Amino acid sequence: MKKYFKISKKSLKIAQREILEGNIIIHSTDTLPGLAVDATNDYALKRLIKLKGRGGPFSIIVASIDMISRYSFVSKMNAAKINEILPGPYTVLLKNNDSNNLSSYVTDQSKLVGFRIPKHSFSQNLVKSLNQPIVTTSFNITGQKSILELEKVSEHFKEIVIFDDEKRDPSKGSTILDLSQRNMKIIRKGDGDLPI
Repeated sequence: MKKYFKISKKSLKIAQREILEGNIIIHSTDTLPGLAVDATNDYALKRLIKLKGRGGPFSIIVASIDMISRYSFVSKMNAAKINEILPGPYTVLLKNNDSNNLSSYVTDQSKLVGFRIPKHSFSQNLVKSLNQPIVTTSFNITGQKSILELEKVSEHFKEIVIFDDEKRDPSKGSTILDLSQRNMKIIRKGDGDLPI
């Protein structure tokens, strides 16, 4: 099977099939390209962990605040903040509601879940078509630099299907914000503007 696709409506269906079959994909986002799997599939997460060389926690891509509320507690204040910054280059950390179908490998014993809604139509449409979240993590082996040129995939990733929008904007990754406490805490400064 062909392993490299430019992003399109046709390739979206292929990505959906790959995720549903428990496979890992590589795809463009609004920040760095990401490795992605079904966030509810233990088998897929184990494969991702083996490939990355590290366990979670991992962030998940969702389609909306409604989807976030399936997996966490979202206060009115947090909902307002999330609406200000997402979709965009931010990851928000919220308390896990512990009554969902996320794989335990996503949180890896953390009480928080990291949520992204990228400003990227392919990522959003993939999650909408699945009606469930996908894990997103940088496209690299732990300890190595993120890989931006998706056509030049290293041997580590040669069996994975790639979905490329061919945009190569410089990126530091997403800004990570902890909204689980009363006062917001900046965990990592990435592409998102601060102060918020």
